[in-house]
Amino acid sequence: MIAKLEITRNYINGDWQEAKTRETMTSVNPATGEIVGESQKSGLEDIKLAIKLAKAAFHTSDWRSNSSRRSDALMQWAYKLKENREEIARILTTENGKPIKESRIELDACIDTLKYFAGMARSIFGRSINLSTTSYGIIDKEPIGVVGIISPWNWPAMLMIREVAPALAAGNAVVLKPASRTPLISTAIVKLIEENSDFPPGIVNIVSGPGKVIGDEMTTNPDVNAISFTGDTTTGKNLMKKAAEKVKKLALELGGKSPNIIFPDANLNKAIQAVAKSAFITAGQMCFAGSRVIVHESIHEEVVEGLRKQAEKLKVGNGLIETTDMGPVISEEQLNKILEYCEIGRRDAKLITGGNRLTGGDYDKGYYIEPTIFDQVPIESRIAQEEIFGPVLAIQVFRDEKEAISLANGTIFGLAAGVWTKDVNRAVRIAKKVEAGTVWINTYNKNYPQAEFGGYKESGIGRTRGIEGLMEYTETKHINIEIEE
Repeated sequence: MIAKLEITRNYINGDWQEAKTRETMTSVNPATGEIVGESQKSGLEDIKLAIKLAKAAFHTSDWRSNSSRRSDALMQWAYKLKENREEIARILTTENGKPIKESRIELDACIDTLKYFAGMARSIFGRSINLSTTSYGIIDKEPIGVVGIISPWNWPAMLMIREVAPALAAGNAVVLKPASRTPLISTAIVKLIEENSDFPPGIVNIVSGPGKVIGDEMTTNPDVNAISFTGDTTTGKNLMKKAAEKVKKLALELGGKSPNIIFPDANLNKAIQAVAKSAFITAGQMCFAGSRVIVHESIHEEVVEGLRKQAEKLKVGNGLIETTDMGPVISEEQLNKILEYCEIGRRDAKLITGGNRLTGGDYDKGYYIEPTIFDQVPIESRIAQEEIFGPVLAIQVFRDEKEAISLANGTIFGLAAGVWTKDVNRAVRIAKKVEAGTVWINTYNKNYPQAEFGGYKESGIGRTRGIEGLMEYTETKHINIEIEE
């Protein structure tokens, strides 16, 4: 378990160092309210140095051209993470609050992702074209250069590795800015590479600090060639505006308001359990949380009652307790925001269960809220339209397929969706009409490193994971050869 007041440092050019500001930030355990560690509150001098040395490493090492080295480096990182999985899972739970069983799942996903992109590092491919009788073209894929990666606090390990692994596999150097609420876990994972000689100094750097300083500099600095950001839509839009000044390449995975559409012929027992899990995993603090249920009127009451039972049997508590099903939310600020949405829900809809802060005993030390369900939610209600980022589920009713699709597509978001039916034709028909980057059929929240993920509409641009996720971190070059006969 992480020691209280452990102080992490920035990792720049293969060296652990304190911020030039000599200032630190505190990390708080959301389950207890206790300070569990400190990280560097870096300034402009720190991030500029990291970018400068990352650029030098990219241009002077053989990283960009040695695919075998990149593959070996990523595979060793995966094995090192596997060796330290339990210790790092406890750090993750302590700093983020999620149940320890979720932390293990998250780290397993990190390991799998590193292994996948270790293999893909040797598979960067272009194509050749016979352009004419005397002209031959090579379409080449090259690394971009320095990639700035800004990761969130909700799944801070996986959502960092999900971007770092393909960026490195493609041959880039990276500068990481961890979320200010969860820098300890991000730094702990980066620390695993310090004895890995396959990583040239400067290829991987991590600098903690406020987003308005570190993130803004990464976005506007001309020596950062691309930015990857995972987080809320408002911040993503601001990054786009700033990056536009340099016409900088962006990969954005932003907010969601993902629906599960349940038809009368669905396996309701399976659907209800999966839908509840999708809504309340990580206390609902997931970009693709199944935060809306769109259910056919004929099974409405049965589904509502089933979801209520699932929500009320969840054990909410400290994530380090093995039997905990749902931990606290990340902060007092986030808790108050969720409670404000619950008040909106009480006015606009029918409260089925939850809606209150949990108090008494150990609950008073942390930021706990009941799993919450609202029924009869109007499509125009803010709890149906806005990303709450908390354990709040909104239920809506449909009469036919047309209405179901209209409700599913009735927000600015389009990250993910679920369709529940035994009718294969209907399932595919709906999946093709729903405006979302991922549509799960008779399941939810199944993610794989080899399958692309990303959003439609205001849920983001670009794709992560899979071949397209790898190619996001490359430039395309046409090399034309004139052949003399």
